[in-house]
Order: sequence, then C-alpha cells, then structure tokens
Amino acid sequence: MIFHFALLFWSVTFLIGLEIVALNPLFISWQWYLFSIGSLVIVSLLATRRLTGTTSDAFVPILLSFASPTLLSLIDNPPERQVFIVLSACMYYGALLGNYRLHHAPADKTAEAFLNSSAMAAMFFFYAGLYGFYLNFAFPLWGLMLLYAIGTALTSYETFITVDKRERNRVVLYSALLGLIMGEMAWVMSLWPFGYLTTGALGAILFFLVWDIAFDAFRETLSLRKALVRILFFLGLIILLLTSSPWRILV
Repeated sequence: MIFHFALLFWSVTFLIGLEIVALNPLFISWQWYLFSIGSLVIVSLLATRRLTGTTSDAFVPILLSFASPTLLSLIDNPPERQVFIVLSACMYYGALLGNYRLHHAPADKTAEAFLNSSAMAAMFFFYAGLYGFYLNFAFPLWGLMLLYAIGTALTSYETFITVDKRERNRVVLYSALLGLIMGEMAWVMSLWPFGYLTTGALGAILFFLVWDIAFDAFRETLSLRKALVRILFFLGLIILLLTSSPWRILV
C-alpha cells in the first residue's frame, strides 16, 4: 500500500516548513539555519520515531531537511520555488514510505526502491545546495569536502543496510569508501567552471555510478560486463551534461 495518512501528515508538515522558509525574509545566517534546518530535522526525527519506533532510520529524511532549504535559498523564481517545494515533499514522502514499509517487511523490494529513489534525489539536492553555498558564501573547500564525505557515507549506509543488517562491518566499509570518493570529488569539482546545478547533477551521477556498483557488489551480483556497461552509460550522460552546460560559473 502506497498511501498512509500518517506519512501524508508528516510530509505536509515538511512542505509547510519549506513554505515558511521560502517566505522567511531573513538573510542566510546561523540563525536562519537554526530556524529552518533545525526545525525540519526535528520533524524528521519525530516522524521516523512515530512511524518505525526508532530514529536510526531517519538519515534520508534528515538529509532532505538539510539539503532542501539550502537549495531553496538559491532559487529566486517564485514558481520554481513552489515546484521545488512540492518535489521535495514528494521525495520526503517516498523516504518515509520506504522506511515504514521496510520496518514492517525488511525484504520489501518496492519499499527499498522508494527509499533508494528518495536518497538519490536527496543527494542531488545535497550536492547542488552545498556547492551553491560554497560558491556564494565563501564556504571553505575543506568544509565542502568534509560535508560531501559525511553526507555520502551516511546515505550509503542507510541504503546498504536494508540489504542485509547482519553485514554491518561490510556496510560501514563500503559506505566509508563512497564517502571518501565523493569527498575527493568535491575537490575535483571545485576546479570545474560550472554552476551549482550542473555540478550537483554531476555529483549525483558519479555517486549513483559508484553506489550502484557497490550495491551489486554487496549483493554479490556484480559482473565485469555489467560494470562496464554502466560506466559507459553514465560516461555518456556526463559528456552530454558537460557539452550542454555553459562553461562558466552561474550562481
């Protein structure tokens, strides 16, 4: 079952929180983050606790709570802001739905797909929003690299642990490796002449490529042929994105 009133309630609460952030005239500051991100993180913790009985599965909703206001603050066009808010709420619903169904049926592949899809969207918001923050507010590069690494590692952990909770050490190892890879990629991407949306899309593509290979390796279904096909496919996407994007910084 896809519709649950409790999930809808918490998702609408998240949407209202983003609407308040969009209407908030405060300039981005620590007070702004405490007001916007802090409130949404609390909502995510409460929602996950009420739906699953634990807060250990809350990272994808928390990542959306962190990334959505950050990226929202970089969108100036009001209609685009509204579209983004609705899209974020839908991804939030998918993350809660995935956690809720996996809590009751750990082998539910549909729930796993909902959670993973929301995680991928959250990573795009996360990479794009942080990179835009880095460009606009002179955020230190080491901080960008550290946040990319931490966010990637924790997201990877939550998606990998759904496969087999008995392999926690292996999950931690794979998650840490992905975090290190994307942390280094933050440094590489800082040298590219692209805006935050293009860079966020590139980061999401690269993350999904290494995550997908690691996911198959974890399930022991990886083959050389599958890995090469995916690498070539995503390489084609990256080339298409680079050739269709302006080679100058747009923020």
